[in-house]
Amino acid sequence: MDEVGQIKDTLASARGKLLAAVEGLDEATWGWQPGDGRWSARLTLAHVGSAHWSHLEVARRIVAGETLDLPDFELDRWNEARVAERAGWTTEQVLADLQAAQDATFAFMADLDATMLEARGAHPALGEVSVNQVLRIIALHDSLHRRDISTLRREMGA
Repeated sequence: MDEVGQIKDTLASARGKLLAAVEGLDEATWGWQPGDGRWSARLTLAHVGSAHWSHLEVARRIVAGETLDLPDFELDRWNEARVAERAGWTTEQVLADLQAAQDATFAFMADLDATMLEARGAHPALGEVSVNQVLRIIALHDSLHRRDISTLRREMGA
């Protein structure tokens, strides 16, 4: 299997595990938010979707030889603003957005070759990265937030 295929498999596996972590949650559990400022399961997945779209845009820009210019970028402020935009979304909207981001990423990857994967450019939070790294960050990000959801489920007894 080529590198693009390996990354696609990694993305699909990470997303499948993330979605398995929320399987069977009822609406009340989806919306339960601990009192310490952490996000609910729904808001966590809304964040994952937003970040996925943002990373895809970074990868697209790198391949195109462009830079995503975000003056005064601050990661926490960016994330909070994107989650706030999605705060009123239903569970179905959040899940549909995750699927759309994954589908768009796989479509983007269909045209990538090894040279494009190694193209380098600026990531607003991480500095210089390759397209390969940006795509792998999406999978890592899914895994990190799967752990957050598992913690929420334990705290709720769900």
